[in-house]
Amino acid sequence: MIAIIRAAIRAYWRPLVVAAGLLACAAGIGWYGHSKYEAGRTDERAAAEVEAARHYAKQAESLNAQAAALRSKIEALENAKPKIVTQYKDRIVRVPLPADCVIDDGRLHDIQNAVRAANAAR
Repeated sequence: MIAIIRAAIRAYWRPLVVAAGLLACAAGIGWYGHSKYEAGRTDERAAAEVEAARHYAKQAESLNAQAAALRSKIEALENAKPKIVTQYKDRIVRVPLPADCVIDDGRLHDIQNAVRAANAAR
């Protein structure tokens, strides 16, 4: 049996060497392709993570800007409200509403100023 195997190897050693060489080349090409594929996937994941971080930073910046704008509008309303209320109360004390409940020009002017200030603060 061993003699038969040795005889087959002696007779077919060249095709066996060529087949082994081709098999080694095919395995090398497959390994190279797989390594390039994995490298590409890794690069794609890293690029996706960087893009997600940029998007998060852009959203955080936008939210901070909106919060600052809201904060300034709230402060403007807080500062404007006491002045308008004080002006109107002074007007009520100085010139009380007449018995027939007709609003005079000065009172109407104060109310319109208050409405304009409130609308401008929006």
